[in-house]
Amino acid sequence: MVIYTKRRNFMDPYLVLIGDIEASKEIKEDQREKLQQKLQKELDRLNEGEGRPISPYTITLGDEFQAVFKGADHVFIHLFGILAALYPVKVRFSLGLGSIDTVINKEQAIGMDGPAFHCAREGIERLKESGHLFHLSVEKEHNAVVDVINNSLQLLSHEIQSWKKNRLSILYLLKQGYDYKSIADKLDISRPAFYKNRDAGALEVISELMDHISELLNGQLAA
Repeated sequence: MVIYTKRRNFMDPYLVLIGDIEASKEIKEDQREKLQQKLQKELDRLNEGEGRPISPYTITLGDEFQAVFKGADHVFIHLFGILAALYPVKVRFSLGLGSIDTVINKEQAIGMDGPAFHCAREGIERLKESGHLFHLSVEKEHNAVVDVINNSLQLLSHEIQSWKKNRLSILYLLKQGYDYKSIADKLDISRPAFYKNRDAGALEVISELMDHISELLNGQLAA
């Protein structure tokens, strides 16, 4: 049975996320099934964890998935979790901020429509052209805040393109509140290796940047 939430207001803004696996057609058939299983396992975990979306992560096509959020506090933590889980496969993430014309489906992120979804879809097309990993499109007119967010996301995309799995995992685990000892044990790396990754990747700065982008997004959602 599909469960829908009662609409609070058609004009309420939401954050729609569409994820798109890069170069999915080039993935061999025997590897594709394993990738699908890995993706589904990670999405199931995120759907049950802290900051879960109000409409859960749902694979909509073989190489795409989507979800709906009411707040941005955990969105970027989730994105890095997905990138780490699917490494070395890369994923594009498009965020669409705007209203949704239909009721929110709490069981699957399907059967919904509205400007937020249109913005997220537009962002995927832009990412395919630019080669970046993150983009924000908004229903309302772009403003300086949106430009700053997208410039920051472009810089973040450029920075992490060459990262290995350990660095992605370290950032993700740091954002989950693990200390360096726990992270080193969990990833089976030495403590010097942890600090080398943290410093070379400017992970503390990027962690703060993720928090600031989330705050700005929450401000746009509350506007």
